[in-house]
Amino acid sequence: MQVPPSVAAGMALSSSFFLSLGMSMQKRNIDWIGRHRPWDRAFYRTFLFWFIGFMLMNITPVFNYFALMGLPTNVVGAAAGLSVAFTAILAKLMLRESLDIRRLGWTIILFGAIVSAGFLGELGSSGNKGLSRSALFFFLGIPLGFGVLLLVFRSRLKGPRHAAILGAISGCLGGFMVFPLRALQVDAGTGILGWLASPYLYAYFAAGLGSFILIQLAYKDGEMSAIAPALYGMQVLWPALGSHFVFGAKFFPAQTAAFVLVAICVAAIAAVHPVARKPVALLTDDRDKQ
Repeated sequence: MQVPPSVAAGMALSSSFFLSLGMSMQKRNIDWIGRHRPWDRAFYRTFLFWFIGFMLMNITPVFNYFALMGLPTNVVGAAAGLSVAFTAILAKLMLRESLDIRRLGWTIILFGAIVSAGFLGELGSSGNKGLSRSALFFFLGIPLGFGVLLLVFRSRLKGPRHAAILGAISGCLGGFMVFPLRALQVDAGTGILGWLASPYLYAYFAAGLGSFILIQLAYKDGEMSAIAPALYGMQVLWPALGSHFVFGAKFFPAQTAAFVLVAICVAAIAAVHPVARKPVALLTDDRDKQ
């Protein structure tokens, strides 16, 4: 099945928006984890809106799956960078966060680099030729390994900067997920049994679970305006790097420069030390404090 590029682009755009909205709702209602008394009214309310955010995040693979039928993996991965703009708006409207000048400047540069990285390359550069299973699992193992180390040493590394690092590793895992999706389309046989017998399906779920756990911990430690750029930057950079080894995608000089700029922006944003603010739960009132 082939999807027209314009429709595929709309699918990728929808995926970015719903991902940003879901993440913002989870961040705003993260207080249900460990802070409210279990099963009181505030717990139910914050958990409900957190769960809605969770569901919004988990419908995004559907959009990406169809987007991959009309666009290559590097472009679909880069389109996730549009979430930088969506999240900046939602962080202001929903989370009442403010952006300092340095972080705002780096975020704007990151947005431009992400868009450029996605659309400077040749659209057909990451088709279904040259699939390397070993490279695919290598690009899963590296962020998973770092994620485990961060969890082991979490008690020593808490703080806003650590939250940005958690967001970056989560972004690597989230960006990786386009690889097994594409691999399932081209190298997993037919039907449900073909999918269930494929290691790509389980690589997809492993990456998704790891990304989910790390981003929840990041929400507890830092602001969305610091976490999101690191998340989305690596969500673009990691599949861009991996596409060359996993699917034989070509690197172009201008596109490579954009990828380098993405990495610089992510590092710069992570280095900014924000003042952490407590997220505001949806529909809270003074009675919840009594």
